[in-house]
Amino acid sequence: MINKLIDKHIEKSFARLCEKEYQLPDVYKPLTYTWQGDWEGRALLAYCCLYSVTGKKNPAMDEFIKVYPEKCNEEGYLGKLFDAEEVDEQQLSGHNWLISGMVEYYKLFGDKSALKHAENIFNNLYKKSAASIENYPVKREKANVGGVSGTHTGLILNKWRVSSDVGCVSMCIDGVSRYYEVTKDESAKAFLDTTIDMFYNFDKRAARAQTHTTLTATRGIFRMYKVTGDKEYYNKALDIFNLYLEHGMTYTYENFNWFERKDTWTEPCAVVDSFMLADMFYEETGDKKYLTLLRRIFFNGLNHCHRDNGGVGTSKTVYEENNYAGMGSHYEAPFCCTMRYCEGLVTINKNRDKLAFNQNAPIIKDELGRRFKDDALVIQNENGKDLMAFDLAFQEKNDRKYKVF
Repeated sequence: MINKLIDKHIEKSFARLCEKEYQLPDVYKPLTYTWQGDWEGRALLAYCCLYSVTGKKNPAMDEFIKVYPEKCNEEGYLGKLFDAEEVDEQQLSGHNWLISGMVEYYKLFGDKSALKHAENIFNNLYKKSAASIENYPVKREKANVGGVSGTHTGLILNKWRVSSDVGCVSMCIDGVSRYYEVTKDESAKAFLDTTIDMFYNFDKRAARAQTHTTLTATRGIFRMYKVTGDKEYYNKALDIFNLYLEHGMTYTYENFNWFERKDTWTEPCAVVDSFMLADMFYEETGDKKYLTLLRRIFFNGLNHCHRDNGGVGTSKTVYEENNYAGMGSHYEAPFCCTMRYCEGLVTINKNRDKLAFNQNAPIIKDELGRRFKDDALVIQNENGKDLMAFDLAFQEKNDRKYKVF
């Protein structure tokens, strides 16, 4: 049963990424797009991830690399040239995905041009921003602004044009750590150490940081531990992941989009990150609590956000004051979650044997009032009928509510 479900996830995602907005020329966004490098990079990374699990190339995959020199600026990245007097947080965040995609394409095919593009992104954007990172405005007033897709807030703080996705500059720890892994460029490690230090000491709850950024950056920190063997990276990654588990995860093993903003929505990008981190910590420690977490995120967080059209969308947050799950404000978030889900599929596919479901398991209730069959939540529809949370995968748009506890 679960293998068929996983196969369907992969098939649906592959088909969705073959549609118009993920093909040329649409996949490259105009200069007016406020997340330069973000859509493009997530798409390229998704092509690579789907290739790794299917052996099939997205029709746009190779052409994306070929036309990149025509799309980038004279310094080899997307958008305006770096300006230390007004650093665009969203440009640095967005290029995390572009440098990640270029590195992963290089790893798959040995394409030196892709690695050169990654080198240009690092040297001409990230390396130039190193001094600015030290002045990133970690202390700011609590805000309640922002949508599913973050926006510039209109504020310039410490020469930073900041985003409603608070702290999203730290996303680049993931991409630059991938770059460091294949190049061992010491200037990349220096940049990472500066950025990791800033991010680790950033009071994420006080600033209401975005949880997707938090978890993506944490994966990058963990990667630095694996590449260098330096336990300090591991300890920092563990501290941040524990913070998320305590203050950023919903009762359905999804995420609050920001810390300390529970009545918002989930973001499957972050659920993917949490699943990948559970896998990373389980592989490292063998601690069964991470295996349980891996399974519960899969059954209850990752399945139902995948829609009938192959896209991926948001859900309602379930917490102390809200015991009803359901589809969120965005049936699909095509600009981020639809693409990021493909990276989650790599980890799902790898862990098929760990994700078997025991249909004969007894239903048990935990201290929060949630009912579990094996590691899957038992929820009730509007008619009081029991069903599994993962039964909600591949739904069409609806406003139905499901009781969790």
